[in-house]
Amino acid sequence: MTRRFWVLTAVLVLGALAGAARAEPARAEPAPAPEAQALDGQKLAELLDQLDSAEATKRAQAAQALGEAKAAGAVAKLLKLLDDPDEAAQWRATVALGAIGEPAVPGLIDSLNLEKERPRWKAETALKMIGAKAVPALIEALRDKRGRVRQSAAFLLGELADPRAIEPLAAAMGDKDEDTRWKAATSLAKFGTQATQATLAQLAAGPIECRRCAAWVFQNVPDPAAVPPLIQALRDADEQVRWKAAIALQKAGQPAADRLLALLRTSANAEERKMATWILEGSGDTRVLAALREIQAARADTPAAEPPRKRPDVLPKAVSLAIGSTPDKATVFIDDKYAGLTPLVVKDLSPGHHFVKLTKRDHLPWTKLVELLWAEERLDAKLAPKPKGALLVASEPSQADVYIDGEYEGKTPLEKKNLDANPYSVRIEKAQFIPWEGEVEVRAGEQSKVDARLKNKVEDWYLARLKENPNDVSCHTELAHYYLVQGELAKGVAAIAAAVEVMANAADTSSYGGRLAQEIAKMWEQQFAFGGGLQLPAVRKALHAAIHGVWQRHREKPPLQRFVAELNKALGADLTRPPG
Repeated sequence: MTRRFWVLTAVLVLGALAGAARAEPARAEPAPAPEAQALDGQKLAELLDQLDSAEATKRAQAAQALGEAKAAGAVAKLLKLLDDPDEAAQWRATVALGAIGEPAVPGLIDSLNLEKERPRWKAETALKMIGAKAVPALIEALRDKRGRVRQSAAFLLGELADPRAIEPLAAAMGDKDEDTRWKAATSLAKFGTQATQATLAQLAAGPIECRRCAAWVFQNVPDPAAVPPLIQALRDADEQVRWKAAIALQKAGQPAADRLLALLRTSANAEERKMATWILEGSGDTRVLAALREIQAARADTPAAEPPRKRPDVLPKAVSLAIGSTPDKATVFIDDKYAGLTPLVVKDLSPGHHFVKLTKRDHLPWTKLVELLWAEERLDAKLAPKPKGALLVASEPSQADVYIDGEYEGKTPLEKKNLDANPYSVRIEKAQFIPWEGEVEVRAGEQSKVDARLKNKVEDWYLARLKENPNDVSCHTELAHYYLVQGELAKGVAAIAAAVEVMANAADTSSYGGRLAQEIAKMWEQQFAFGGGLQLPAVRKALHAAIHGVWQRHREKPPLQRFVAELNKALGADLTRPPG
């Protein structure tokens, strides 16, 4: 059994060393977990203590033994060992967590957010070992507030290749985090044509970023069923979607050719025809190229949208394209393949149409379809700064902690300037209050606002109890006391009125009715401090009006008659009459 365990450990260690430069670990069938060896309480305690040993060998041996025993009680300590200074101890902890299985999943999901890469990768490895049993938690992690967790979840779901992940991964292509989006798209491509329908749904109706990722998926998974929707995507409002779809259609080959030739014969849209021409020119199919030339000749008398460039008599075998940008150091992609940073010269490009995209942090992408005709060509791009906006976050009460996209930013009231124009998740927390969560869209040149009213946990607890049992006079009364301390007069007297109404119906379940008159008397005499600047005359008038309202509705009921008589005596007032 021990030898079998060590074979598994060796396989994982070798795989990790091979991927040390973060070549993603190669997908392999998960190795079977070792059979559990039961531990008595004393032995378990000894091994847990041994995980804290100053000797790395002892820590590693303890991790191995706990893994063989599938000791769920060791998960918390084994998770800490993922960042152990000793490599062997790290990997034995990794294998142990993988062997423990489902009980380790929540902690491993949390470990995906670690700042250090090595323990984070080891958490990924343990989750891969757990396999299908980890899939539901990983699917849920695609909606986690923490970006690193979503990124790792998107990657791992592709590695595990469980069909349950297809729809969630398709939706994750619309994630606000770019790395998560593309990891989800990469994982979705691993499912091949299994993912076609889910991907097409996003291509047709998803947000812009989602449509871009969906078109890219079909560049890697040619599927004849995707051809008509991809041709439809050539009319997408977003240029990147259009050209990613064009590249996917070019890779689709013959299934796309006939439809594109038909489009060329009938379309009056010059941009659409240009894209179709580019796709067909790259096909390399002599039959398709001959048909393309026939269509071009037939349309030769069609006025050009712009003056045509001078063309050489003979196209060069290869083109050298010099690319510059303002600002420089922009990332260049040619036909969706990384080419380098500006300024640069890209050599050995084929003549004809190419899709060029430049990106740079804090700038909008720059894209252009270029036709390369000469041996040496030049392209200069000016990237526009990304539009910025501001976000003002306020809360009642103030001085609450603010988290934007999972990162702590400060306390309310808080203003964040120079934010990219994007949607952001906002979470506001304060002790004794229920956290507020929501999403806000920051628009270019505008200040977006969040104004959250935090709900006190005390109030929420009482309201939950009253929802279960509306006839609890004690709960109504304590809630009224809480409201008055907080300075919320209207809510306080409403709670008292509700308590009196229960008394009128002789329905109290708390056996507190006998003390209700005493508690109202304490409020009447201000035997505790009111909050919010409340003054006693205003409190008395509001209490009188609320109880009188109950009297008007139920004056014929003997329980209320007895209670109001007792209360009038205690207060020295006549609540059967309206307040003066």
